[in-house]
Amino acid sequence: MKLKYYPKPLTSIVHLLLFLFVFLLFSAREKESLRFDFINDVFPDFHLYISNFAIAYLIISGVCYLWLLMGVSFRYVLYFSLAILVVNFAYEMWIPLLNTLDMVDAYYGLAGVLIATAEVYVIKRWGLLPNPHYAS
Repeated sequence: MKLKYYPKPLTSIVHLLLFLFVFLLFSAREKESLRFDFINDVFPDFHLYISNFAIAYLIISGVCYLWLLMGVSFRYVLYFSLAILVVNFAYEMWIPLLNTLDMVDAYYGLAGVLIATAEVYVIKRWGLLPNPHYAS
């Protein structure tokens, strides 16, 4: 399978660094040594809610980055982001399975969806080059 687009080098580096940073934030839930003081100073309960943010961000950013390289329309990125958002709010409002119902978690998930979707838009708009060897 050939990809329709390929990322500019800076796009790949920034995407990977953001992905790793969010994964580090997620990992800091369990390891206090990975936490950033400047975040804890502003949001003391940040690490209690970071999982919804990180899960939404990592899913959207990871899946949709590959979709963009494959040439999938950005419209489907928006549909996917909306689906993740709906599932996030439904889970936090009505499904107590392995979960404490908490709207703050849902808002953190909303932030993850918005930031990841914005990142993917920036990649789509300025971070891709057409693959000259792609034959449709």
